[in-house]
Amino acid sequence: MLPTSEYDSFADIYAVWTDTAASTRANLAFYVDAYLQAAGPVVELGVGDGRIAVPAAARGRAVIGIDLSAAMLERCRRRAADAGVLEQLTLQHADFRHFKLDQPAGLVALPYHSLGHLPTLDDKRGAIAHIFSQLQPGGRFVFDDFLMTPALIDHMRRVQLRAAYRTAAGAETLLWVTSLVDEASQSIRVVTWEDTLDAEGVLVRRQYRRLSLSWLEPSQARTLLQEAGFVIESCFGDFARTPFANNTAREQVWIARRPE
Repeated sequence: MLPTSEYDSFADIYAVWTDTAASTRANLAFYVDAYLQAAGPVVELGVGDGRIAVPAAARGRAVIGIDLSAAMLERCRRRAADAGVLEQLTLQHADFRHFKLDQPAGLVALPYHSLGHLPTLDDKRGAIAHIFSQLQPGGRFVFDDFLMTPALIDHMRRVQLRAAYRTAAGAETLLWVTSLVDEASQSIRVVTWEDTLDAEGVLVRRQYRRLSLSWLEPSQARTLLQEAGFVIESCFGDFARTPFANNTAREQVWIARRPE
């Protein structure tokens, strides 16, 4: 039996969440380009609502999408159907630590800091080793992770108004977020809440949701990739492919290859 996913209760606000995140706007073109250039089957782990996979499919690339959340996969199906590309997607309800492919992949991608859903180094080590096993010789693994700096930690710990919008029923809603960051364990507990207001601006409903995340230091990411047998081709500091430098990087974006 698959474990439950926090995203099952997050799915209905996921589009608002991603539409208001700077990193998702930056990473879309990067990943779509990687999918289009891949030699061999393309797999997206944590495919979510198809934010990346569907635009790639619209440009002719077949994508295998894997996600632990059945609710998110249903949203992905709807998005793909609305775009007329459902036949380009093969969706699998699975834990990305244990997914199985009919044939080895040419590219496995894990966008949007999603490796961080695995809480421990051992979990991440096992997942990366499994991804290596599902790639064809010469196949690539592409992923990004948080680059945690004092400034980012301070930003995450603040209470922020993430979005103001109207629901499908027309209710005015405010989406708030803050995070509990534990530097010792490299863990993040994201807490969001939506305030639904009536016509006079009075709060009529508040709903809380939580996400558990973690991060790798760049040196840890490099070690785990090398332990699994990967050759590291690139580490970028952003999605414009700027070479990684500690004083300028905003992300850590890795491209690793299974040797021929």
